[in-house]
Amino acid sequence: MFEIKWTPEAEKLYFETLEYWINHNKSNTYSLKIIKEVERKEKLLANNPFIGAIIIGAKDEVRRVLILENFSLHYRINKTTIEIVSFWANKKDLKI
Repeated sequence: MFEIKWTPEAEKLYFETLEYWINHNKSNTYSLKIIKEVERKEKLLANNPFIGAIIIGAKDEVRRVLILENFSLHYRINKTTIEIVSFWANKKDLKI
C-alpha cells in the first residue's frame, strides 16, 4: 500500500476550493461531499496507484483521477508514495 502525500501547492488549492464552495453556497454541505470523495479516492489510489489516466504532455508521468466530475487530483507515483501535486477545478469559469 502506498502512502499519500500532498504538496503544499496542492493542499492550498484544495483548501481554497473547499472555502470557495462554503462561501458560494452559504453552507458546508458540498465541501463535505468533496472531502468525502477525496478521502475515498485517496484510499483507492493507495491500493491501486495506476488507476489514474496519464496526463499527456506532463513531465514525470503525472496522472489524474476525477473527483465528483468537477475536480481532478493530479498525482505522481514514487517508490512508496503517491504525491498529489494539484487539486484542479475542471470548469474553467470557476473563480477560486
